[in-house]
Amino acid sequence: MASVKEQSAHLMSRLENLPFSRWHRYLFLLAFLGTLCDAADFALFGGALPLISKEFGLGPAEAGLLATVGLVGAFLGALFWGTISDYIGRRTSFQATVGIFAAFTALVAASWSVGSLLAFRFASNFGLGGEVPVATTLTAEFMPSRIRGRVTGNMLAAFPVGLVVAAGLSLLILPRFGWRALFAVGIVPALLLYLARRHMPESVRYSLSRGRIKEAERTVAHIEEQALGKGHHARTDMKIPAEVGTATAQGVTVFQLLAPGRRRRTILLWIVSFCFLWASNGILFMLPTILVQRGFPLHQALVFLLIQATAAIFGYSACAFLIDMYGRRPVLFLYYFVGAAFHLWFAMASGYWMYVSIAFVGWVNPGVYGPSAIYAGELYPTHLRATAVGWFFGIGRIGSFLAPAVVGMMLAFHLGHYVLHTFALAYLIAAIAIVLVGIETKGKVLEDITEAEDEAIAATV
Repeated sequence: MASVKEQSAHLMSRLENLPFSRWHRYLFLLAFLGTLCDAADFALFGGALPLISKEFGLGPAEAGLLATVGLVGAFLGALFWGTISDYIGRRTSFQATVGIFAAFTALVAASWSVGSLLAFRFASNFGLGGEVPVATTLTAEFMPSRIRGRVTGNMLAAFPVGLVVAAGLSLLILPRFGWRALFAVGIVPALLLYLARRHMPESVRYSLSRGRIKEAERTVAHIEEQALGKGHHARTDMKIPAEVGTATAQGVTVFQLLAPGRRRRTILLWIVSFCFLWASNGILFMLPTILVQRGFPLHQALVFLLIQATAAIFGYSACAFLIDMYGRRPVLFLYYFVGAAFHLWFAMASGYWMYVSIAFVGWVNPGVYGPSAIYAGELYPTHLRATAVGWFFGIGRIGSFLAPAVVGMMLAFHLGHYVLHTFALAYLIAAIAIVLVGIETKGKVLEDITEAEDEAIAATV
């Protein structure tokens, strides 16, 4: 009779050798739609904020507080749900985050006071902020290593798609039905709960980390039936290190991210995330204000944002394919390093070259972030992976808080001409940090990536 480790290795080999099938497409679509809601929500709120401010009589400072509350909720949600899904499971966490987001977004539409609006906005984003790291982890753990980067990266391309969807919904609903109708649409993502219960099982890797061999076996068999037909099994010729039961005594996962063997890697990845979201949210929230202060009409500034968001869809997808072809570190470094030059180009461009340069900015910003999150998750074992991804997103959101405030101060002191230079500098710092991580994960099984390092860490304890 095969040992527990042998059973686990066989199950992982079967999972890795599966073709990309209809089952994988269903999982991809569920994660894609959940992530799309994240991006769309922020853009929708930005579009609705002037009408909300008018109805409740809010000044600029109070309106800014509403926007900040959402960012704080998303920040705490990423930290909490990323971490908790390493304890209660990916599937449960995904359903919880979607349910919280849908319920409280609908309640935003029913807000009767500024206080209720603040509370519902915080709660909805607390769920929403946790969905992305959970969906990223779940997708990466199910996809075969040969296509993990491109599939998970294209799932995260839902970010720029969400921005385009939000723009369309705002134009369609706000002028005719008002801001409350816009948020009432937020109940629609609740349909994902029904679909998740039918088509989203628990991660096989997570089940094995908890020692649930039979549950993992049932999941693999179900996927094989969908992908290969009834009675067929994938090959078991790959030798994959077992992670059976590794989560049973995992302790506090956040502390393990900063264990001696992981501390340097973790801090470097947090620097990458912080720098990216500094530049990304700085442009998303402040570019119209920056350009208007430089004398551009508002409609032209909004055109620049639209060009950037459209280019980002292609930039995300291209980066996802490239990291599977040429490796994570070289492609991510190139995106960040060249991205610094693109931001400087836009800062100094004039005339039609501004339209060209902002398209190149959009290609890398936010086009590089999804693949960066994939890389971050690959560097940690299963029982820490969702925590690592959640904190990667969460720490980055600190940059998203600070950027609008600092940019606002720079504009107040007539330093707006140099704001885009700070985005370029942030990308340059991220490029250096990616190189210093020093580990390549292209085409490797997740368990192979972390086995040797985990052994070294255990030896130091």
